[in-house]
Amino acid sequence: MTKTAPVPAPRRRGPDGRFPAYRGHTCQPYTGHEGCHGLTDGLVDDPDFRLTFKRDPWCWSPELGFHRARTPHVPVRLTGLTNGKFVGPAGMNMWQAVRLGAGWGTSDGGSYQGRWKEQTWRVMVAVDYRWSGDLEPVAHLGRLIGALVDGGGQQRIGDDGALLRGWFRDSAREFLPHPAMGEWNDVLLRACDGQADLDQDGDWVRAQKPAPVPRRRGEPKPWEYRIDLWENLVGIAAHPGGMRIVSEVYKLTKPTPEQAMGWMTTAVRHALRWGQVDTTASSWPPADDEEDG
Repeated sequence: MTKTAPVPAPRRRGPDGRFPAYRGHTCQPYTGHEGCHGLTDGLVDDPDFRLTFKRDPWCWSPELGFHRARTPHVPVRLTGLTNGKFVGPAGMNMWQAVRLGAGWGTSDGGSYQGRWKEQTWRVMVAVDYRWSGDLEPVAHLGRLIGALVDGGGQQRIGDDGALLRGWFRDSAREFLPHPAMGEWNDVLLRACDGQADLDQDGDWVRAQKPAPVPRRRGEPKPWEYRIDLWENLVGIAAHPGGMRIVSEVYKLTKPTPEQAMGWMTTAVRHALRWGQVDTTASSWPPADDEEDG
């Protein structure tokens, strides 16, 4: 008669309020109910959040995947929520999956707030901050973001315009040239390579500004993000939020969600390099540990 291995019982918290380690992994804590007022990505305040997820929060690690803190031996495949809820019994919002990948704990706030700066979270404009598929690649993206932020790379890039511009250039090269860009391909590639003619190229770029058109009340005016991208690439403009511009231009290529995840992951890897984050540490994922799940 074949004996079956015993199933570990759900764990209890220790005297410090934390769950004990499981196979060398200590689950991330619940970090608070912050509310979602003032956010613009469709999140809603969830009064049940603290009651459900303070007691048994979701956690993630590269080895165990997603799991509840009481039962780390039970891996769960989660999908992204796009209904405004930050986290639920079978999925979570993209922000939360990134937080868990970064090791920052369960919280229904902390999307725009907290330790990461605009230059970092704007990379997710590529998917409009929404993800409805498998969350494993999102968590791996969060792991890279956590290394960038906690390793000091985010701050180094933010304090140096040349580093910021280098990151933008490398991120743009990932989708250039592309048929959707037309004549912009050559102009943007010259800017990426540091070979832009500020007079000749600048005149052409400024000529691409959309002409004013009649608009209904509330209708956005036409905007050409490639003008802003060129100005950021050549150093005429420099703002940490410029990654939003890079992401908006990338969206013109009409990527699939999977392609967008690949581009975001690569963009963050470029940020790690420009931010001089040491990726040789033992905790760093090996080169073949791809983030596309």
